Amino acid sequence: MKGNEKLKTIGLIISIIVISFLIIYIFILKMFFKTDNDYQKLGLDLHAYNIDYYTIYDEDSFAIYKVYKLNMFGDKDKIRNMLERTNSWSKEKFYEYVMMRFYEESDKETTELDREDLYYYHKNGIYAIFDMKNSKLYYLKNYLYSTHNNYNTILDIKISDYIKREIYDVRGGLQNDGRDYYVYEFTKQKGEEIIKTLEQSPKWSQTKLEDYKLDNFEYNQQILSIENGYYHYEKVCRTSDENKKHNFTDEEATGCEIGVYDVDQNILYYYWTSN
Repeated sequence: MKGNEKLKTIGLIISIIVISFLIIYIFILKMFFKTDNDYQKLGLDLHAYNIDYYTIYDEDSFAIYKVYKLNMFGDKDKIRNMLERTNSWSKEKFYEYVMMRFYEESDKETTELDREDLYYYHKNGIYAIFDMKNSKLYYLKNYLYSTHNNYNTILDIKISDYIKREIYDVRGGLQNDGRDYYVYEFTKQKGEEIIKTLEQSPKWSQTKLEDYKLDNFEYNQQILSIENGYYHYEKVCRTSDENKKHNFTDEEATGCEIGVYDVDQNILYYYWTSN
């Protein structure tokens, strides 16, 4: 009996070792032969030979972010035509809080992507950017969230009927500091309504602001050459004291709020910052 029990024990140990070995072996094979096909989810006629290499920056159960370096073998015109024809890709830029999630790293230094010739994709929870100039494909699948405010009114202007909005930056954090940087474009009819509001609002003036104030709009330097505009500038104090929000000295100010409305282009530029 004792001999049989000993043989059973040895057999069990050997079985466990063999099964463990097989599990590890299968895992290694999967990792070794693992193929990447995320780029095939984007409706592009790309193949394995188009991928020079790719870098995974983030990959877990909640997020995937990688950058592909492409070899298009002189087919850039073909690829561009394909991007232009499909309904899934466009030249319409993502909001800035999404754009900030696209980057590359080299020698522990983070590099922003080149924004010169880009196409954008957003579908089924996937954000992707095709960089035609540098032959790169940026792929991001994540539970993106935004701390930006969906404002109904900014400085007396009802903005719900905009035809285009760009968000370059949003404030956030526990103290809700940082900056808000928005650009809204309106129809000509809506613009006429806005102008009537600005004419009656004490917050706005047709006196142009100094360039050093307008320089805060770093992504929209065209506002420096606006010929017909309305302007707003006010220092702000971020505090929980409601009285102090409206009664503070220049030294106590924590930031500023700037508004510019281009009458000719029907565009509102809005900037708020506090540290």
